Order: sequence, then C-alpha cells, then structure tokens
Amino acid sequence: MTSRRGLLKKTLGGAVLLAAAGAVPLALRKTRLRALAPGRALLFFTPAEYSVWAAVADRILDRNATYITQEHNDGPPLPAAVLVEAAEKRKTAPTPVAIDLTGKADAFLAPLDAASAKDLKQLLALFDSALFSLVTGGPPRPFTQQEPAEQDAQLKAWQTSRLAIRRTGYQAMKRLCCAIYYGSPETYASIGYPGPPYDLVKSVMK
Repeated sequence: MTSRRGLLKKTLGGAVLLAAAGAVPLALRKTRLRALAPGRALLFFTPAEYSVWAAVADRILDRNATYITQEHNDGPPLPAAVLVEAAEKRKTAPTPVAIDLTGKADAFLAPLDAASAKDLKQLLALFDSALFSLVTGGPPRPFTQQEPAEQDAQLKAWQTSRLAIRRTGYQAMKRLCCAIYYGSPETYASIGYPGPPYDLVKSVMK
C-alpha cells in the first residue's frame, strides 16, 4: 500500500484525470447506491465509493465466470479444460456480497495515508463517470448503472488501455478484490483449498 500513490499517478495525464474526477460534484455522478451489510459502518469509502467498488467486485468475481475468460486472462493462454473447470467451481462459490467483500476492502483501506486515499477515491469517481465513459467510447452512463456486458467491456477497456492511469487503476482494483475474496475462509471449499494447516501451526507454537 505504501506505493499506491506512485502506482496511480504514473503520468501527468493520469494526475490531471484524477484531479478532474475529484472536481465533479457528487450530484452529477448519479452512482447507483448499494445497501451496506447489516451492522457495517464505513471507515474509508463514502456510500458512493462503496457502491462503485461493490459493482467492480461483482463483475471481476462473477459467480458464473462470464468475466474470467481467455479474453480477460492477464497471463499465458489457458487451456479450455481449465476455463471450464474454473467456471464450474465458481458457480458454487459465494458471491462477493455474501462474504461482505466490499466491507472488508473498506476496513483494509482505512489505514491508507491521506494522499494515497485521495488518489484512490478520485480513481473510483473517474471509473464511475458517465462523461469519461462516453468520451472513451463507452455508454453515457456511470459504471454502476450499466448492464453486465457493458461493465465487462469497461473493465476490459481499462485493462488494455494505452493510458497508464487506467491500466494501473484496473490492476489495483482487481488485485485487491481477488486478494480479499480468495483470502476469505468462505471461499476455500469452492477452490479446493482445505484451509490453513492449523494443526501444524499449533505444533510449531508449542
């Protein structure tokens, strides 16, 4: 997290985009708000930012694996059998909402330093900007109001963009979503992970 500020402000253009996003009045963003998990109080996100992050997590970790395809794979080509197996496992996996992923992200990001927090918040505003979506070839709607296929297309556009701010912003959101999701005990069974070796840990601590 200490290098988050450097990751997001890769170029002067990226800094300008973040500043512009931060200057847009909240009333003009028209983010589709999500309800918080019962008993959850926000520590880092505003309700709008929470809603943007939740929408991103839903698509990146879609339970039907419509987003995790060969097209969206960041690494080497994946065999068809691997993709099919992953899709079948993800159909039985808990949703991001079920494990309160965005609430966990909120708590994880709470200690972020002020400068990095400002950058990340401006990034989320830019990502959900209807105007920015329109000028970059997307629909004239915020990400939170788009259809799933449109959201997938926006994520792909950010992943492969020539603008460093979009690529690094995509990676920051994707990696944190995946780290929190697969680090949650509720997801272990769906990926065949038996869990931490508690007995081994206990034996070492004796």
